[in-house]
Amino acid sequence: MSTKIQHATATLALAAISGLAMGQSGLDLDRAYASELRSDAQTRSSLLGSNNGANINVEIMTQFRYSYNSRDEQTAGALGDDDTTMGFSAPRTQLRLSGAVEGTDISGLVVFDFGAAEGAAGGAATLLIAQAAWSLNDNWTVLFGQWHDPVFGSDNFAPEHTLGVDHSFMNEFFEVGHTQGVAFVYGADSWKFIGAFDDGAEYITNGAVANSAFNAAGEADYGFTGRFDWLIEGTWDQFADATSFRGSNYGVKLGLGAHYQVQGTTNPVIAATEDKTVTFWTVDVQVEGDGWNFMAEYVGHNVETNPLVGATTDFTNSGFLLQGGFFFNDQWEGYARYDVVMLDDTLVAAGTDDNFQNVTIGANYYFVPESHAAKFTIEAVFTLDDSTNMDALMGGAGSNDTDVSGVLGLSDSEVALRAQMTLVF
Repeated sequence: MSTKIQHATATLALAAISGLAMGQSGLDLDRAYASELRSDAQTRSSLLGSNNGANINVEIMTQFRYSYNSRDEQTAGALGDDDTTMGFSAPRTQLRLSGAVEGTDISGLVVFDFGAAEGAAGGAATLLIAQAAWSLNDNWTVLFGQWHDPVFGSDNFAPEHTLGVDHSFMNEFFEVGHTQGVAFVYGADSWKFIGAFDDGAEYITNGAVANSAFNAAGEADYGFTGRFDWLIEGTWDQFADATSFRGSNYGVKLGLGAHYQVQGTTNPVIAATEDKTVTFWTVDVQVEGDGWNFMAEYVGHNVETNPLVGATTDFTNSGFLLQGGFFFNDQWEGYARYDVVMLDDTLVAAGTDDNFQNVTIGANYYFVPESHAAKFTIEAVFTLDDSTNMDALMGGAGSNDTDVSGVLGLSDSEVALRAQMTLVF
């Protein structure tokens, strides 16, 4: 097998674990190019570039957003004039660099983000991904470096490939974030498996672990991640995004994922020598057809704390997502999404809602049919429950990242209206 074909194999593996779509290059990430990549790997460069040490592929993705949020206060007058919030933001601007080491089967990908949605403050650069893929043969690839943890299916779509303005509130609540480690990827015609040994994941009360020192307090002593995807019908490239353009074939993909980590049993200690075990799990399914798409996902995590002094805490939270879209013509797509976070009883204050539900309705306009390179999205997000318990868990903000979800919390209910322009070039 030639080096370039191995680079194409590594592309699929690296893209799957990094959160970027398969077959990305140039202006677009569309299914036509993905097909070209597989059939013409000898003459076309992949996401990771050609076998030329001097050749670096550069791609930029940027999003510009207007948000309007109106909240029904939990206590009359508590917010004052702050019950309505509006304004512009640039939630993401990503610089993606890729290339290959000359004379080897090793390729690399580096991604910086300059927007608040991925953790950068005031436009400062945040290193999201810095990883390499070593293609061993047609099926096996070794990955090492810093990447997006691939356990949850809905979380693996690139920002430009989500069905709505952004990921769901449920996704942000269970967000596992970026981590560092080593992974082995096996890919075949109908199934794919990723197994990783890493520094752990993000979760509520525990911040980012990406690009941190090995003795940083947020890092796990050790973590293991596994994800299995079964392509029941269709092709892998059609599931690289959350939508399905007109003319697409019928396809079905089932995914299973799990993550386990131990934290605080060795240096570094966390929260005054507390020991924690954290477990994530998911089951998700995508179904796509000729101009329509559907996705269902169940996720959960368990956090068990064993302090040297005091009582053990143990809670399990679950979430569920349903979403679907339909093309009215080649360029206009309508969509709807329902997501819910179901909290453990130990985290629920007396007399408050133990669920936090959201309904999203919106539309996408694709400037170029079958292309994510230029897309306008408009949507409305409605919360159905009071945010008391979310405020307590999220430090009063109601979300891991308010720029992402549009939900601000401190309310009995709220409505968020958002419009966004996405460009990839």
